[in-house]
Amino acid sequence: MMDVQFFKPFIDGTKNTLKIQCGLEATPLKPFIKKNAPKVTFDIAGIISLNSTAFQGTIALCFPKQVFLALMNNMLGEAYTEISDDMQDGAAELLNMIFGQAKRVLNECGYDIVKAIPSVIKGSQIEIQHVSNEPVIVIPFETTAGIFHIEIANEAKKI
Repeated sequence: MMDVQFFKPFIDGTKNTLKIQCGLEATPLKPFIKKNAPKVTFDIAGIISLNSTAFQGTIALCFPKQVFLALMNNMLGEAYTEISDDMQDGAAELLNMIFGQAKRVLNECGYDIVKAIPSVIKGSQIEIQHVSNEPVIVIPFETTAGIFHIEIANEAKKI
């Protein structure tokens, strides 16, 4: 499903969440299709399933270490230099807030998206693999701390 209006609530939710929670402006850059782009790796990502009666997929909020640390430092008022196990909950929490805002808007448009619980992966140079027959859309965001991405994969359910 490649409806541009479907992605807008995720973009708005990301901008709002980072401004309110982290005090950072996040400017969306030009979206692209993941398979057509050079490989991009991250150090931490929150992932959540995207399910409705009509489609299924995943959303990943992906950060390089320095961007994630800057967000957590702003959000928690600390001066972190490494991503701790405790801190990785921050990636899930940010994604949960973004997902919640987008879900509310999309459900008002009839998408019928169900609630989901995010999970987090962290490591060095991780790459998110989405299970989807449709192209994965990557929306990069620029902040003063650097660039991070949201990846959205969704496809119609088979009847």
